[in-house]
Amino acid sequence: MLRLLEEQGRFLVEILEFRQAGSYDAALFTGLRAQERLFARPAQDFIPRSLEEQVHLLVVGESDTNARDKCLAHATLLTEAARTYQAKGQPPLALGAYQLALHVTLLAAVRFPPADSAALRARIAALLDQLPADDLNAEVKELLRQFEERA
Repeated sequence: MLRLLEEQGRFLVEILEFRQAGSYDAALFTGLRAQERLFARPAQDFIPRSLEEQVHLLVVGESDTNARDKCLAHATLLTEAARTYQAKGQPPLALGAYQLALHVTLLAAVRFPPADSAALRARIAALLDQLPADDLNAEVKELLRQFEERA
C-alpha cells in the first residue's frame, strides 16, 4: 500500500506541473493514468460504473485503513481533476468533479472512520467550500449528515 501511495504522490506532482504549464489535457490524462493504477485496471473497467461500484472495486479485500487510504487517494485525484477543469475554464465539469471527490471522501469517512477525524473534517470542509450547498445531491447530503452525526 505504501508503494501505491508513493506512486500516487508522483502522479500528483506530474498533474500539478502539467496544470501549471497550461497543459490541461496532459494533466487530466495523467490523472486518469493514476486512477488506473489505483484501481489496478483500465479506465473502461471502472469509469462506466456507479460511484458505489467504483468504491467497492477500490476496497474489496482491503483492511479498513487501506480502504480509507485508497478512497482518499481517489478523492484527491478527483479534486485535482476539478482544479484542472477550473483552470481550463470548464466550471460545470469542475463542480461535478468536486462533488464526486466529496462523495468519495464522505463514503470513506462514514464506512471507514479514522480514530482522529480532524484532518478528514478539514478535507470535507475544503471540498464543501468549492460547492454551492444547494447543488449537493441527496446522497451526498445524507452522507454529510451521517458524518456530522458521528463527529
